[in-house]
Amino acid sequence: MVFFDSLMNSFRLPKKEAMFRLNRKGITSTIGYLFLLLTILFLPDLIGTIIRLDSSLTEVSRGLYLAQVFVFYPLLIIFLIIVGVSVFAGGALLLRKALGRKLTYQQLWKMTAYASTIPLILTVVLKNISVPDSISALLYFTIFSFLMYRMIMIYPKASRKRS
Repeated sequence: MVFFDSLMNSFRLPKKEAMFRLNRKGITSTIGYLFLLLTILFLPDLIGTIIRLDSSLTEVSRGLYLAQVFVFYPLLIIFLIIVGVSVFAGGALLLRKALGRKLTYQQLWKMTAYASTIPLILTVVLKNISVPDSISALLYFTIFSFLMYRMIMIYPKASRKRS
């Protein structure tokens, strides 16, 4: 139920009430949401990989391959989630600084994670209908940047300190 609540609020971004609801969620809830979302999005590729498994492999090779798919693939997803969102949150931190808004890195990290939902789903759909990766990446960054800009602009300006 938490996943679907997060998903529905992610679709409603950059609306203020959806953004504030998502920002109240804990960081472990956010990482769990991203892991589940990416698992669902890449499940067709995972199933296709298993189905196309070369029948000429020996039992040991097949067993090692399946172990890699079921153990290392989820670990790779988790790693990519944390690194990817952290890098994009760093970019959002620069945008926040340029716009002079009052936000912390933790808030931006969660905002980045949830703002990635629509672009990720669109990217997977475009991949499955054979749209070139360059166009898909351009759309991802355009939509993501627009959402982050709009969400950052909702927050009040940082107060200027007088020296």
